[in-house]
Amino acid sequence: MIGFGKDNKELGRIAPALISFEEVKNEEGFADNALLIQFMSETGIKIQVEFSDYIMHMTRPEGFCVIDDYEIREGRYLIIFKQSEFMKSYDAFIAHTADHSWPGLGTHYGVYTDYHVIDIISTKEPKVTIL
Repeated sequence: MIGFGKDNKELGRIAPALISFEEVKNEEGFADNALLIQFMSETGIKIQVEFSDYIMHMTRPEGFCVIDDYEIREGRYLIIFKQSEFMKSYDAFIAHTADHSWPGLGTHYGVYTDYHVIDIISTKEPKVTIL
């Protein structure tokens, strides 16, 4: 089964190609604090990942990414971080209560595609759909 924190062997040996990355808009046309990511694997599997309530995200070309020994991650292409520099930056960039009861501490997820790395911190687990 394809999902975050799994080996995702069904997707092949080469990182999948990013098809689209967009902010979901509400009925009035405004960003709705949700992300929709689509990509296709070398094996022809088309995947959609939806984050219904993210706290922050960052997208980088893979050539600008640094693998850090500090980071602890699980999975292939769809990553869950147990420890990361991105999570450490949370306190510096996100307004929250001292005890993290609002908006919640969240989890750091990574979507690794060919040429792009997308980091997302979300308080809700993303929905992964095979299209």
